[in-house]
Amino acid sequence: MNNKQAFLKQFRDLEKYLRVKYERGDYKESTFMATLFRIRGKKENPIIANPAYFDVLQQGAQLRNIIVHNDDIAEPTDDYLAKFTSIVKMITRPERVEKVMIPMFKIKKCDIENTVGQVMDLMEKSGFSKIPVIDNNKLIGVFTEKTFYYYLAIEPEKTVSREMKVGEFLSAIDLDGDPAPYFDFISRDADVFLALGRFRRDFKEKNKLEMLFVTETGAKQEKILGIITLRDLEQFITI
Repeated sequence: MNNKQAFLKQFRDLEKYLRVKYERGDYKESTFMATLFRIRGKKENPIIANPAYFDVLQQGAQLRNIIVHNDDIAEPTDDYLAKFTSIVKMITRPERVEKVMIPMFKIKKCDIENTVGQVMDLMEKSGFSKIPVIDNNKLIGVFTEKTFYYYLAIEPEKTVSREMKVGEFLSAIDLDGDPAPYFDFISRDADVFLALGRFRRDFKEKNKLEMLFVTETGAKQEKILGIITLRDLEQFITI
């Protein structure tokens, strides 16, 4: 297969994917570029919305038209073919969350028997402001720098000391997003675009998704395999 044939195959694969993924198999627009412009305008796909990647795709559409209408005029270079193929792969076969997540063994964590002082020291030494609370290998909450504020808002008659156990703060570290930031769960096999969409969806909501915990199927009661943040995703996708 020469460069021209390889390029046309990649182009057809991308065109088919976009039609199925975003158009349910229908031809809503008259051209491939019209579809790309609509997807970019609505920011439905972060790769297509990326200006540098979009330019490569636009060049591909122009090259495809030239080849189809006059086969002898142009042929993609090795460099362009590699670049175009890489972008098509990112769009049509996005990486799984499992590849981007921080594995649980690398995460600083605590349990309900740790003292507040121990957790505060862990935050200071590690630089992490969110410490998962694990009990019997299950996540029961996240201790953050705002936990004291939430605790005192819920229990105004109480006082806080370094000797208190993390277990005494369960009402302030739960995962339901009340009163403010919250945490959610996602399957290890979910793609990175789905994870990114979960974060961006909540920019318009009252609460802010702080972190996704990765489990086998995305169920809350399962063992935590790792975590993923918006920053992790954006660095991986290079938006």
